[in-house]
Amino acid sequence: MKIALFHNDKNRDPALAAGKIITSQSCIVEYHDTEKIWDREYCLNPLKLLEKATHALFIPSQDERDMQPFYFLAGFCLGKGIQVIVLETGKNLSLPENIRHLCIFLTPESFEDFFVSEKVRYYKEDKRNRARIALLEQGISCFEENFIFVVNSGDVEAVALFIDAGFDASLVDGKGTPLLSLAVRARYPDIVRRLLDAGADVNRRSDDRGYSPLMDAAQKGDVEMAEILLGKGADPDLRSKDGQTALIISAGRNDEKMAALLVAHHADPSIVDNLGMSARTYAQLFKKENLLALFNAPSA
Repeated sequence: MKIALFHNDKNRDPALAAGKIITSQSCIVEYHDTEKIWDREYCLNPLKLLEKATHALFIPSQDERDMQPFYFLAGFCLGKGIQVIVLETGKNLSLPENIRHLCIFLTPESFEDFFVSEKVRYYKEDKRNRARIALLEQGISCFEENFIFVVNSGDVEAVALFIDAGFDASLVDGKGTPLLSLAVRARYPDIVRRLLDAGADVNRRSDDRGYSPLMDAAQKGDVEMAEILLGKGADPDLRSKDGQTALIISAGRNDEKMAALLVAHHADPSIVDNLGMSARTYAQLFKKENLLALFNAPSA
C-alpha cells in the first residue's frame, strides 16, 4: 500500500503521527504540502503526486484554502478508484452531507484501528483482483461454470486462481456434485488439497448417490485421497442414499488397506445400510477373514 498524505504546516504534527502508524504497518507514505501543490517548482502536475497511490489521506486545517486541493485531488481519486480518507483533527471538513459518504472520515483516536483493518481488506481485495486478471490473461472468464471446468480438467493453477479470486470452494455443479467430489473422483489430490485449504466442506454429499468425498475415495480404492480427507476431518460414518458408509463400500470391494485406514479413524463396522447389512456382516457373507479380524479387533 502507498498512501499519499496531504497536509499543511498547521497540521504537521498529526500528519507525522498518522505517517508513523502507516509505516509501522510496512506501508509507504509520501507527504505533500497542500500549500505548495499549485507551485510549478514543487510539482509540474499535481496528479503526479498520486502516482501509484492506493489511498489518499487528507488532514485538513481550518484554512479554507485547503478545500481547493481537496476537491481537485479527491475528485481524481474517486474517478480512479483510489480510497479517500479524511482525518479530522479539529474543525470538521465542510462538505455537503450528500457527498460525505464518498470518503472515509476518521478521528485521531480511530485512525490506527481503521488502518490495520484497511490493510487486511486492501490486500485481500488486491489478491482477488490480481487473480481475476491472471485468469482473463489465460483466456478464462470468471464464471462459476469455468471454475467447475478447470476442476474437471485438473488445472491446478487455474483452480488456485479461482480460489484467490473469491470463488466458493464448496461450489456444486449443475448435477449437485461438489467440486471436492469431482476432484476426488478424477483423482486430483493437489486440487483436493487446495479446495480443502480454501474451506470446501469435506462432508458435503453429492446429489446423485449421496456419496461424501470420502465415500468416493473408498469407491475408487484411493487410499491417498482418503488420508487427505480424513486428515481434514471427514466423517467416516456418514451414510449415502442407500445407507452405505465408506467402510461398507470398502468391505464390498474387499479393500483391506482402505478398511484398515477407516477403522484407524474410528469408522463403525456395525452401521447397517438400507438392506440391513453392515461392513461386518458383508465380510461374514463373503468370508473375508482378514476384514472380519479387522472389524472384530478390540478398539484401542
